[in-house]
Amino acid sequence: MKHKFLLFVLCALLVGAVNGFFGGGGGMLCIPILKKVLNLCDKNAHASTIFIMSVISIPTLIIYLCLLPVDIVVTTYVTIGSIIGGGIGSLILKKIDNKSLNLFFVILLLACAIRCFV
Repeated sequence: MKHKFLLFVLCALLVGAVNGFFGGGGGMLCIPILKKVLNLCDKNAHASTIFIMSVISIPTLIIYLCLLPVDIVVTTYVTIGSIIGGGIGSLILKKIDNKSLNLFFVILLLACAIRCFV
């Protein structure tokens, strides 16, 4: 039991540090950790990651607001669109099968990786 708790803590610290450093990249790491290390099912891992990212992004947001300039107009528009898109995405997640979900996630990860190098 103590070993499992330590594993939870280490995974949480890793996801939080990546999220703080990249400003949201922790979700890409959180899903595989929840699935492979902590044995959550696919949809549960994706849904849990959304909640985790929302909560851990609050302190990151506060630090960024204090230290860096933020374009409020752009941020407001993107936030509104993200809220609508998040609702749509959660409805799709509920209906999609696990194989398609994993395929879309892998394609997204590959696209992000390619974008980093181009």
